[in-house]
Amino acid sequence: MINTAIKTTTKALLISSALAITTMASAALPTQWQLDNSHTRVGFSVEHMGFSTVMGHFSDVDGTVQFDLKNPNQTQLNFVIDTDSIDTAWAARDKHLKTDEFFNVEKYPTMSFKSTQVNFINLQQAKVTGDFTLLGQTKPLTLNLTLKKIDNSPLTKEPVIGFRATGNIDRTAYGMDAYSQGVTTNVPIQIDGELVEKKSK
Repeated sequence: MINTAIKTTTKALLISSALAITTMASAALPTQWQLDNSHTRVGFSVEHMGFSTVMGHFSDVDGTVQFDLKNPNQTQLNFVIDTDSIDTAWAARDKHLKTDEFFNVEKYPTMSFKSTQVNFINLQQAKVTGDFTLLGQTKPLTLNLTLKKIDNSPLTKEPVIGFRATGNIDRTAYGMDAYSQGVTTNVPIQIDGELVEKKSK
C-alpha cells in the first residue's frame, strides 16, 4: 500500500510539473539563459579504497544555455568550470587535487562541456551529448537532464528554469590515473542549478 501511494504521488507530481511546463511554453519566455551561480552546484563523489565516499564540488562555474520550449531539441549548452575552485571540505586534499597528479590547475585552469546533440524524451527529461574537455583532452560525454521546474520566481518575478544533470566521467580516459587502484576512476557527477534570462551587457 505504501509503495502504491508513493508511486501514485510521484506520478501526480510529474503530471503536475509537465502541465506547468506546457503552460509556460505558451508564454513569452526568453531563449537565451545563463546560470544563476548562487543556486548552482557542480558536485562529484569518489570511493576511497572501499572505506568511504568522498564528496566535493566546484564553486566557480559559468554557463550559457540556448533553450526554447517550443523547440527543445535545438537546445545548446556551454559550461566552463574553474578547476581551482574544487572543494572537498579538507584543504590538504584540495591542494593535492590541484597538483599535476590530478587537475593540474596551473596548466589547465578550466574544464568545459559544450553540447552537440540534445534529445528530449518527454517534456522534462533529455539526453544531452557533448564534448567534455579535461586536462586538455576532449571526449564525448552524455548527461541525463531533468527540468525540475519552469516558472516565474516569486522573488524576482522573472522566469527561472530549475534543472539537474547527471553523468559519469572516466578520469583515466583524460590521463588522470593517479591512485587508480584505490580511488574511483569512474566518477559520478551531478549538476544542480537554476537558469535565468541572460542579460545583455
